Amino acid sequence: MAPAVSLRAMGGSSLLSARSRATVRSSSSSSSRHLLTALHLPRPGLVVRSRVQRGATGSSSGNGSAPEEGARKREEEEAKAEASGSGGGGEGKPSDEAKRALPTGGLLGDALKFATTFAKEDARVLKRRNRKRWWKRGSFPKLPVDSIEDVTLAGEPAALWQKMLPLGLIFFCASFNLTILQNLRDAIVVTSSGAEALPFLSSYCVLPASLAFFAYYTRLVSALPSRTVFYAAIAPLLACYVFFVTVLYPAAGVLHPVEAAARAAAALPAGLLGLVKVVENWTFSLFFCSAELWGTVVISLLFWSLANDVCSVDEAKTVYPLMGISANVALVVAGNYIKWVNRGPGAGDVYISLLWLVGTVVAMSGLMCLSKNFIDRKNYYASVQEEKPKKEKKKKSKGSFKESLAVLRGSPKIGSLALLVIGYGVCHRLFEFAWKGQLRILYPSPQEYQAVLSDVSIATGVTTMALMLGGRFVFQYLGWGAAAAATPVVMLLSGAAFFGLSLAAQFGLDIGIAPVALAAAGVTAGAVTQVFARSAKFSLFDPAKEMVYIEMSKEEKSKGKAAVDLVGSQIGKSGASWITQGLLLTLGSISAALPGTTLVFMGMLAVWLKAVARLQGDLKSYEEEKTAAKAAKAAAAEGGSDAPATESATKLNTPS
Repeated sequence: MAPAVSLRAMGGSSLLSARSRATVRSSSSSSSRHLLTALHLPRPGLVVRSRVQRGATGSSSGNGSAPEEGARKREEEEAKAEASGSGGGGEGKPSDEAKRALPTGGLLGDALKFATTFAKEDARVLKRRNRKRWWKRGSFPKLPVDSIEDVTLAGEPAALWQKMLPLGLIFFCASFNLTILQNLRDAIVVTSSGAEALPFLSSYCVLPASLAFFAYYTRLVSALPSRTVFYAAIAPLLACYVFFVTVLYPAAGVLHPVEAAARAAAALPAGLLGLVKVVENWTFSLFFCSAELWGTVVISLLFWSLANDVCSVDEAKTVYPLMGISANVALVVAGNYIKWVNRGPGAGDVYISLLWLVGTVVAMSGLMCLSKNFIDRKNYYASVQEEKPKKEKKKKSKGSFKESLAVLRGSPKIGSLALLVIGYGVCHRLFEFAWKGQLRILYPSPQEYQAVLSDVSIATGVTTMALMLGGRFVFQYLGWGAAAAATPVVMLLSGAAFFGLSLAAQFGLDIGIAPVALAAAGVTAGAVTQVFARSAKFSLFDPAKEMVYIEMSKEEKSKGKAAVDLVGSQIGKSGASWITQGLLLTLGSISAALPGTTLVFMGMLAVWLKAVARLQGDLKSYEEEKTAAKAAKAAAAEGGSDAPATESATKLNTPS
C-alpha cells in the first residue's frame, strides 16, 4: 500500500516538516534574488530604484546636489524596505511606485497565496493548544488563519510557477511510481510467499539493501557533479525493474530452487516457512527490496534535496504545500490506473499487467529526468553554491543507543514522545502483517490483490487531502490532546473491528453471519485502519509530536530529538518484525498468530494513549507555570515602578 504523501507544512497545524525546516533554513536570505538574476528578471526593488535615479538625474541641473542627496536617501529607504520584504517605504507598506512595479499576479498569484496560508508557525499554534470547555466554540481564541490578503509572495508569481511546475511534475511522477511499485511488490510477494515472508524480508533483506545503496550513493556524491547524482541514483533502480520484468520473472520457474526449499521446509520449524519462502522465491524478494528503496531514495532523499536547493525559505512556504497536494493526487491517479490496466490490457494475464505497470514506471521516470534536466538548464536554483574553503568543525556526537536510553529515562516528556513514535511504528506494522495475511485468503491472485490495494491507495490520497485542509480545525477546536489521540483512537476502533471479525471468521463463531462475510467485513475494517493510519500520521500525529519540542530548551530539544529518532525509529520499525517472527516461531503462521497479534496490538495502543495523556498533563503544567511566572514578573515590574514614586513622596513629606 502506498503511504500517503504529505507535509507537516500542510497538515493539522500546517507545519513544515522537521526535515524540510532543517534543510531549508540553511538557504541564504538572498536566494530569491539569485533566482531572478539567473532568470534575467528585474528585482522589484531595482525597478523602483532605477526610476528614482532617473528622476534625480533629470532634476539635478537646477538644484545642484540637493536632488542627488534626496534621491540617495530615497534609495536607502527603499533598499531597507526591500530587505524587510515590504517592497517599498512607509511603515511596511509598498509605495505607489512599488505597487505599480510589482505584478498583481491575478489568478496565478492568488493560487500561490492560498497555498501559503497553510504555512503557520509552531508557536502561534502552541499558544492555543490547551482548550477548556472546547465544546463551546466561543469560549476560547481561534487559531489564527491567514487569508490571501495577508500573504506577501516571496517573488513574482510567474517565477514561482516556473520552478514549481517542474518540481511538482517530478514529485507527482515519483509518487505515482511509488504507488505502482508498492502495490506490485505486495501483490507478487504475498500471493506467492505468503504474508509470513514480510517480517523476514524487512529484517534480513530490506535493511542490508538500504545500507548497500546508501554506500553507493555516498560514492556518487563524492565522485560526480552534484547535478548528475539524481540521474545516476535512479538508474540502478530502473535497471532492476526492467531486468526483473524481462528476464527474472519469465524464468522464475527455472531460477527458483523449489525442491531444495521443500526439503528445507520439511526439516525446519513451521515458523520459519516465511524465511524459506524468501530464499525460494529469491527473484521476487529482489524485486521487493528494490521497490522498497524507491520511496526512501527517490522521494525522501533525491526529491527533497532538489526541492531544498531550488526553493528559498520564503518560497518553500508557498511551494511545499502544493507539492504535497500533487503527491496525493498521484495516489488517486495511480490507483485508478492500476485498476484500468488489470481490467483492460492486462485482464486475466499477470505478466502482461506487469509489463504495462513496469513500463509505465520507466516512462514516468523518464519524465522526471526531463523535468530535472529542465531545472538544470534554466538554472532554477535558489542560491549559487560557491566553493569556499570550509573551516573544520568538531562533529557533534549523535550519541549511542545506550546514551539515548539514558536521555529517555532522565526526561519523562522525551520518554513519552518516544513511546508515541514506538507505539505508531509497532501498531501499524503489526496490523499490516495481519491485514495483508487476511487479504491474501480472500484475494489469492495478484490482480485481485492489486485491485484492493489500489482502492486503498485512492482512499488514502483523498483522505489525506481532506485532512490537510481540515486538520488545522482539529487543533483549533479540540486542542493538542485530541489531535495527538486521534490516530490511536481511530486505529483502536477500526483495528478492534478488523481483529474481532477476523477472529470470529477464523474460529467459526455462530453469530448469524457466514464466515466468508465476516472475513470480508474484517478486511474492510482493516482497509479503514490502513487509510486513516497513513493519512492521520502526516496531518495530525506528526504536527502534534513536533509541537512538544517547541517549549524545550535548546539542549533538551537536540538531545531529545536524537534520542527519539534513534530509539523510537529503531524499535518502532524493527520491533513489529521481531514480535511477528517470535509469534510465527511459536504458533507457525500469521493466521494462527492472530490472537497473539491482537493482544500485542491492543496493548501497544493502550501504552500509546497513556503516553498522550501524560504528555498533555505535562504541557498543561508547563503552561500554568509559564502563566504564573509571567504574572509574577508583571507584578514585580509594577511594584518596581511604584517604588520610586513612593520614595519621592516620602522625601517630599519629610521636613528638612
